[in-house]
Amino acid sequence: MTVNLMHTEQETEQKPKNDIERIIWSHKSEVGPIFVIFAGVHGNETAGLEACEHIAAALEARKDEIQGSVYMIRGNKKAIQEEVRYIDFDLNRIWNNLDSGANELSESAEWEEAHELKELINHIIGRYSDDMKEIYFIDLHTTSAKSCAFIPFNDTLENRRIALRFPVPQILGIEESIHGTLLSYINDLGYPAIGFEAGSHTDPLSVERTEAFLWIYLDFVSIVNLEIKKLRQLEEKLRPEAKIPIKYYEINHHYLVEDPELFRMKKGYVNFDSVRKGGFLAYDKNQRIEAPVSGFIFMPLYQKKGNDGFFILKGRSPFWLEMSSIFRDSFINNYLHYLPGVEELEPGTYTVNLTIARFFVKEVFHLLGYRVIRKDENKLICYKRV
Repeated sequence: MTVNLMHTEQETEQKPKNDIERIIWSHKSEVGPIFVIFAGVHGNETAGLEACEHIAAALEARKDEIQGSVYMIRGNKKAIQEEVRYIDFDLNRIWNNLDSGANELSESAEWEEAHELKELINHIIGRYSDDMKEIYFIDLHTTSAKSCAFIPFNDTLENRRIALRFPVPQILGIEESIHGTLLSYINDLGYPAIGFEAGSHTDPLSVERTEAFLWIYLDFVSIVNLEIKKLRQLEEKLRPEAKIPIKYYEINHHYLVEDPELFRMKKGYVNFDSVRKGGFLAYDKNQRIEAPVSGFIFMPLYQKKGNDGFFILKGRSPFWLEMSSIFRDSFINNYLHYLPGVEELEPGTYTVNLTIARFFVKEVFHLLGYRVIRKDENKLICYKRV
């Protein structure tokens, strides 16, 4: 399988809207950082694609001012053409299986898409890694529910530093609940990668917010230089309404759906709406689904593709985040295997037996910078984040 990388080797003209080449637009520079944008990883989420086309046209007109390299990349080309979330499998859920050779996946449309993207990612990294240049990755999305803009990211210190630049809610450690994402794959390669969720699929504001996010980010990494007044205007486009606090959140509950055709979310939920324990949320296979905990509803499923029914968030204090930054590389990491129920599999990876270690397990490992994945009812696997 070979990806046409010609457009990554030279400055290219903006493509027509109906063109389905992998590269939307690119610009190569010998100086400055590298900025890589993925749009349309879900084919029915077109706001990112439209925003990239607008920004590509603006950057093309000011190429002499660009202090870095920019790559705008289409995600699931086949799904974009069909205007659906995915063809066979969710392209943003299979990145942890790319080397498995699983027959069902290997015969899918998304398998080919993922391997083309993987080849392109490796090409970009390989081109610049010897120069010790900074490479930043962004994945653009929208939601099926009405929403303000927010940033989901794997909880690395560099991702935190970047996400903090934007006046929107921050969702920590989403990789613990949603597995096989493009962001996790790139983070595991050792590069910063954050997502941007602009709002609902059909809201015109989603395009405007995505453009604002990308311009602010381009200025943040000094690829372009914007005036302070312009930056403040862009920030205002991103800010949520006053009832939604701009703070850190993490996932407290994840409801998985086996068959999205049989799942019906209660109408009217908006991201960050408050929910109380016991409150009615949805029907699944004609069974009433109630909130198991209180918190904030997040990404309720209002489409017939996808297995994430809804999430419930809880707030995370800035103090806890500051403490985790301090303890992340502390000496305590050297003694974790002495804790009851904790076994070291290899450096940086532990299993935790929950029948023995019952209290504050996730909190302790999060404090020390670990990704915590539930293996089964009684076992956690904890990986040191990059």
